Amino acid sequence: MKAILTFMRFSAGSLLLGGALTLGLYGLTTASNQSWADEDDDDDRYEYRGSGYAREPIPSPGTSNADASLYKQECGSCHVAYPAKFLPSYSWLQIMNTLDDHYGDDASLDDASRAEILAYLSAHSASQHSRYLRSVSYGETPTRITELPWFQRKHDEVPRRLVQDNPEVGSFSQCDACHQRAAEGQFDEDTVVIPGAGRWDD
Repeated sequence: MKAILTFMRFSAGSLLLGGALTLGLYGLTTASNQSWADEDDDDDRYEYRGSGYAREPIPSPGTSNADASLYKQECGSCHVAYPAKFLPSYSWLQIMNTLDDHYGDDASLDDASRAEILAYLSAHSASQHSRYLRSVSYGETPTRITELPWFQRKHDEVPRRLVQDNPEVGSFSQCDACHQRAAEGQFDEDTVVIPGAGRWDD
């Protein structure tokens, strides 16, 4: 009787072990096939360059250096190229769709340039949880950085006479008049020099 029980236990253990090994091998084969399939799917994200597929991913719209350069070239020729993160994408959309009346000026661009710049601004815009959008009401579409609550808090101690009444500045929108490194996207307080007043230190 003891021999029969031992045989039955051995048989059951062998069956279980065999089943586990079979499932394991099946899983490895499936994973291997899946990884090959995934690699094939990746080909759609690579650009064809004449002699064959270059293994360089195509950048998402608005994320290339060329997009940034075009934005700085077109928009930075009239005013500082404000960092895209200062406004949400829907604000940039409204601004770029009304370039024919851009705060009183006609700043129209050809469709291709406008689309590329909008893609850049959208790709780097403020998210809904950004500190730049705190206190902005849901559904509001701000189009002036100077009217955002965070901007006003940052500048609330700067007297009007040093900005609006200062012929060398004229407006808080002229960031580069006082922020010496505004063109580089640096707005730290220690880079501020107000024309006619000197270094700012509150």
